[in-house]
Amino acid sequence: MERVGEQIQEIQRRIQMRVTEAQNTITSAGSTTCNDPYADNVVYISKKQDRYKNLERRGVFRRYWECTFEEIELRGIPDVVREAFKEVKEYADNLEENVDKGIGLILGGPVGLMKTSLSVAVLHRALDLDMSVQFVTMASLLDNIFSLKARNVEEWVKYEDRIKGAKILVLDDLGGEHTEGWVKTKVDAIISERYNKMLPIIITTNLTGEALKATYAERVLDRLRSTAVMIGFKGSSLRERIKQN
Repeated sequence: MERVGEQIQEIQRRIQMRVTEAQNTITSAGSTTCNDPYADNVVYISKKQDRYKNLERRGVFRRYWECTFEEIELRGIPDVVREAFKEVKEYADNLEENVDKGIGLILGGPVGLMKTSLSVAVLHRALDLDMSVQFVTMASLLDNIFSLKARNVEEWVKYEDRIKGAKILVLDDLGGEHTEGWVKTKVDAIISERYNKMLPIIITTNLTGEALKATYAERVLDRLRSTAVMIGFKGSSLRERIKQN
C-alpha cells in the first residue's frame, strides 16, 4: 500500500514538472523549442485566449471568435455563398496591398448569408499581420457613444480614435443604426475622415443601393463605392434553413 502511494506521488510530481516546464516555455520564449506536444498545446491555448481577448476589445464578441477562413472552409462553405466567400478571401489574400491602397469591401445582400462572419474572417487575417482593427455594429453605435461618454470621457475619446484610426474598420449592418440626423452626421464624419486618411472600411449591409441613397448623403456613398470592392450576396437566409432542418 505504501508503495502504491509513492507511485502516485511520483506521477503527480512528473505531471507538475511538465506543467511548470510548459509555463516557463510560454513566459520565456513565447513558443516551444523542445518538441513537447503538451507544451505546444499550452502555448496554442494561450495564444487563442489572447486572440479572443483582443477581438473582444476590438468589438468582436464570442459568436464570431472562430470565424476564420480556415474554420469556415473546415465546416463546409454553403453553396449559396461559395462565390462570395472566394471573392472575400481573395481580398484578404492581398490584404497588405489593399490596405496600403485604402481599398475596403462592401458586402451587400439579404440577411443570414455570412456577411458578418466573412468580415470578421478578414479581421482575423489582419490581426495575423499585426494590423489594428475595430468592429462596430451599427445598431450599437449610439449606445456605445452615449454610455462611454457618460461613464468615462477618456474612454469615449479612445473609442472614437480607434474607429477613426484603426487600419481596418468594419461597420456591420450599415443602415441598421438609429436614423436621427446627428447619428447620420457621425457616420458621415467617420467615413469621410477614413477616406481622407486612405484607411479602408469593410461595410456589411442588408439595404439595397436605393435604400442607402435614401439614408446617406450621395457624397459619402460615392466615397465608399470608389474605395471598395463590392461583393453581392444572393439567396435565402442560412439561419432559416438551419431552423427548418
